[in-house]
Amino acid sequence: MPPPILALALTAFALGTAELVPNGLLPLISDDLGVSVSQAGWVTTSFALGAMIGGPLVAAVTLRLPRKPLVIVLALIFLIANAITALTGSLVVVSLSRALAGAMLGGFLGIAITIAGGMVAPTRRATAIAVVFTGFTVSNVIGVPIGNIVGRAAGWESAFWVVSGLAAVGALAMWLLLPGTSAGGDGAGEDRGFTVLRSGALWTAFLAIALSYGGLFVVYTYVAPYLTTVTGVAAGSVTWLLLLFGAGLIFGNTLGGRYADRSVSRTVIVILGILILGLLALWALGTVLPAVLVLLVLLGGAGFGMVPPLQSYVLHIAGTASALVSALAAAAFNGGVALGSAVGGLALNRAPHYPVLALVGASMTLLGLILFLFTHHWHQARRATPQGDPVVQHA
Repeated sequence: MPPPILALALTAFALGTAELVPNGLLPLISDDLGVSVSQAGWVTTSFALGAMIGGPLVAAVTLRLPRKPLVIVLALIFLIANAITALTGSLVVVSLSRALAGAMLGGFLGIAITIAGGMVAPTRRATAIAVVFTGFTVSNVIGVPIGNIVGRAAGWESAFWVVSGLAAVGALAMWLLLPGTSAGGDGAGEDRGFTVLRSGALWTAFLAIALSYGGLFVVYTYVAPYLTTVTGVAAGSVTWLLLLFGAGLIFGNTLGGRYADRSVSRTVIVILGILILGLLALWALGTVLPAVLVLLVLLGGAGFGMVPPLQSYVLHIAGTASALVSALAAAAFNGGVALGSAVGGLALNRAPHYPVLALVGASMTLLGLILFLFTHHWHQARRATPQGDPVVQHA
């Protein structure tokens, strides 16, 4: 794989680490900021909202800007936002800086996918895009646990300094390795990206993504207090248990992509079914440590295994892979993170009983599955939609 694409993957690793690293540190953040754990959940919610809303806006307003300086600037703004998060002691300022960082993530992913896809032959385009997302995925296995270890040892703020350092390395790598005129993002592709937004099926698919993915984050946002209060795990062990979730994440992401090449719709249905059953099992067996260990792997695999097939399905409906459509797909997933964490916080405010989160999450993912089935039926009934890239034709 060309070194420039690896530079994009490295930056995606830094930005992905920032998104979820607070989840294992919420008790520390809530104590330091003087707020409840549910209020501290806004540290995750605001980042996801920034990616969901700001990401597509960044992609839309920068469609005609040179790609290399653009992704470097996005990484540097992201770095500054994380520094503000580390320096402030106010939940409001932390939430705003996290929203800014999230917007940079959402915009970067859409643009990076376009650059990566344009740097290789069409037969290797899906592989190049997968490499970029691998950086984002691996961040949850390596970056998040390391951030949690540093955060517990030297204060939660130190985790964000680590993320800022990673972003600086990523920006330097892109400056050194990306060609002066990055491929991708031609005008025709961009115009087509705006045109497909008229598709009702595309928007219902985005909503299905948000609901399906959000069901996982009703629980995962509050995984640290869940494990300590329900399962009885020592606070210092939470970081290591998150490695199990991360292992499932890589396994599910790989299998999800492989089986999506055979049938996107069937893969989505099976994975969402597994996620629903896994969340229900967590509700029933949350106090049994061996069961929870297995379920962490299962939930990580199902939660992130849905990403490749659902991304493929959106591209199948849209018939384009422009930076705008890619950013909107990323926005839908981040919308799920925001929705899930916010709903989880509301559930805790109404009933401060952590097992209820698993029931709420299963219900949300079930709604996402129902909406996906509706969208798929709608799209099948309107076969006039262009088939798009052959990589994503197996719906």
